[in-house]
Amino acid sequence: MYQVRKRNLLVVDDDPVNRMVMGKYLENEGHQVFYAINGYEALQVLGLKSVDMVLLDIVMPEMNGYQVLEQVVADPVLRDIPVIVISAIEHMDSVVRCIEMGAEDYLTKPINRVLLKARLDVCLEKKRLRDQQTAHLRRLEREMEIARQTQLSILPEELPQVTGYRLGALMIPARAVGGDFYDVIDLGGQQWGIVIGDVSGKGLPAALFMTLTYSLLRMEAAHHIPPGQALVNVNQTLLGMNSASMFVTVLCGILDAKEGSFSYARAGHPQPMIISSGGDVLDNPMGSSQAIGLFEDLQIDEQTVKIPPGGVVLLYSDGLSEATDSADRQFGEERLPLVLRDLIRQEPQAMCEGLWEEAQLYCGVNPQQDDFTLVVIKSVNC
Repeated sequence: MYQVRKRNLLVVDDDPVNRMVMGKYLENEGHQVFYAINGYEALQVLGLKSVDMVLLDIVMPEMNGYQVLEQVVADPVLRDIPVIVISAIEHMDSVVRCIEMGAEDYLTKPINRVLLKARLDVCLEKKRLRDQQTAHLRRLEREMEIARQTQLSILPEELPQVTGYRLGALMIPARAVGGDFYDVIDLGGQQWGIVIGDVSGKGLPAALFMTLTYSLLRMEAAHHIPPGQALVNVNQTLLGMNSASMFVTVLCGILDAKEGSFSYARAGHPQPMIISSGGDVLDNPMGSSQAIGLFEDLQIDEQTVKIPPGGVVLLYSDGLSEATDSADRQFGEERLPLVLRDLIRQEPQAMCEGLWEEAQLYCGVNPQQDDFTLVVIKSVNC
C-alpha cells in the first residue's frame, strides 16, 4: 500500500458547519487546509496558495461550483489540480456534468469518511504521479535545450570573408536537436574547407552521431588530409564504434579562391548544384557514392568544378528536396532551378532564407519532417 504524502487542500463551502467539520477531519489526517466561502474566494486562494486538491461544493452564492470548476479547468496553471465535488445534489445529471467538466470525483453529502479518505488518497497519489511526470518532462526539456544550444555552438558563429566570394548558410532542425551539420574551415593559402552532412534518423541519437562525425572531420582538416581520404578515414573510425548501425551522408569540399574552383568528395550526399549568374543549372559530373559508417570499401564521388563568375554553388541536405506537402508530394530537385533563378541576384544568406521560405510555402500546414541545411557559395568575380 503506497503512503500518501500530506498535502495542501482547499475546502470550498458556504456552510460554516460543513467547512468546520470537513476541515477538522482533513487536519486530523495531517493535511494543511485552506478555506473559501464562495467561488470568488476559492479562485483568489488558488491564485495565492499552492493547492494540491480542491473539495468543492456546488450550491453557493455569487459563484457556484460549476462556474469554479469551469474556470479551474480552463486555466493552464490550475487545470492539473484535482477537484472532488462534494454536494447535497444527488441527481445523476449533476454528477455527469461535473465529471464531463473535469472533476476528478463526485461525492454526495453527508460524507462517508471511509469513502472520502479512499478517494482522497487515490486522487492525491494520481496528482503526485502527474507532478512527477511533469517535473521529469521539464527536466528533459531543459536538457534538450542545453543539447540544442551545445549543438548550435559547434557551428560557425559567423561565416568568413573570402576574397572574391560570399558565403551563406542556414540550418533548421526538425526537432530541438538534429543530425545535420555544416562547417567552413580556413585551410590557408586562400583555400577553405566546406563541409555539409546529414546523419540518419532524428533527435538526440542523430545529434550525438553528428557531433562525433563533425569532430572526426575537424581532426582530419587540422592535419590537411584531402577530402576523399578524410571521408575514408572517418568511415573507418565510425565502423569501429557504430553498434546502432547509423550512417551519415557527407560532402567535403575545398573552395580555392585563387583558382575559382570547388573540389569535393561526396559520400552519399546530394550532389552540389552549380548555377550560372543567369540562373541556369550547369552540368556537373556525378559518380556513385555511399554514406559513411556502413561499408568497409567506401565508394566516394570526387569532382572538381569551376565556379562561373557571378555564379553559385549550392550545397543542401535532403530536408530541402524531400520536403513534402499535405499530399506527401516532395519539393523535388527539379523545382530548385526555378526557385534559384529568382534568387540568384540576392546575397547568399538571403538565398538560403528564400529557399527555406519557398519550402515552407510548398509544405503549407504539413510540419517539417527532416532537418533543413544549406550552404551557398557565391562568386562576386564578374
